[in-house]
Amino acid sequence: MDAELGAGPHERISQGVLELVAWKAARQSFADASEDLLHCHGLSVSSSEVCRIAHVEGKRAREILAEREERWSEPVASGRPVFPPEIDARRLCLEVDGGIVLTRGGEEHKTVWVGRAFDASCRGRDGSGRAQLSDSRYAAIAGDLAEFGPSVDALANRMGARSARAIAVVADGATGLWNLLSERLPGAVQIQDFWHVSEHLHALAGDLCGAGSEKARSLGDHWSNELRQGRVGAVIDELDEEHRRRRGRTRERLRQEMAYLDAGRHRMDYPRYAAEGWPIGSGAVEGACKHLVKERFGLTGARWKRKDLPHVLALRTAQFNGEWNLLWHDAA
Repeated sequence: MDAELGAGPHERISQGVLELVAWKAARQSFADASEDLLHCHGLSVSSSEVCRIAHVEGKRAREILAEREERWSEPVASGRPVFPPEIDARRLCLEVDGGIVLTRGGEEHKTVWVGRAFDASCRGRDGSGRAQLSDSRYAAIAGDLAEFGPSVDALANRMGARSARAIAVVADGATGLWNLLSERLPGAVQIQDFWHVSEHLHALAGDLCGAGSEKARSLGDHWSNELRQGRVGAVIDELDEEHRRRRGRTRERLRQEMAYLDAGRHRMDYPRYAAEGWPIGSGAVEGACKHLVKERFGLTGARWKRKDLPHVLALRTAQFNGEWNLLWHDAA
């Protein structure tokens, strides 16, 4: 029977059941996975055993995926043949964002960095006119930005960065993130998420005119429209005039927003980006943060050990990238 099930002489669970447990643990809480296994599959696996399997198999998945990332991120002159891309994107777009995962008491909450890459020339439209991506790949790491750098390299190269006709990167205004992207993809078109900048301007209008007021909404809309038309310099000039009239905290608030806009103005040529077919917002990666990270790690009441995050994250990333069979069948 062990031979038929694929179980080794010292294993309590067959390979097929291990795979099923790991799959469910990556998509729902360990307690829910335990109940699902019992009611849907007739398998009695405790939540603590589901947790153990998720971390053991997640660690194995992380090692396999890390090896693949290392191959994709190798320089051409490494002495080994270049690891071939999965997709040869003509116009490669890479969006990057971060999300916070709540951790247990005594541990600082952890940032999970997420990248999503796709071919901008293959974007379609749904019935509402919203952009739809035909295919994309993901990278995610529960670590700092320095650790995320090689994952950015690997994600770009697995999507054909070495032969792409053009490359663009989209992110919010975090300085550290732009430093990383400038280092890793120095020739890429840099686009600062329009909606993030627009939120900044609407918040400032609320501070000046009263949050929620009609005057604040009108002023915020005016600044956002100027920004959308590529007139960020005109917005800065208006803020400068306001800055000269104000005093105290409001004056300092205006100074900070002017500095923010000035630091990123070379990434805010939105009419050109739109004309060239690039997205001006980071909605694709924000969706990835929601579905890849928050849907599993942000469950109500969930608190994670920092050391356990990478294991379950590796399993989920494999699911999103279509690499699951690589972990279980191709590696067998």
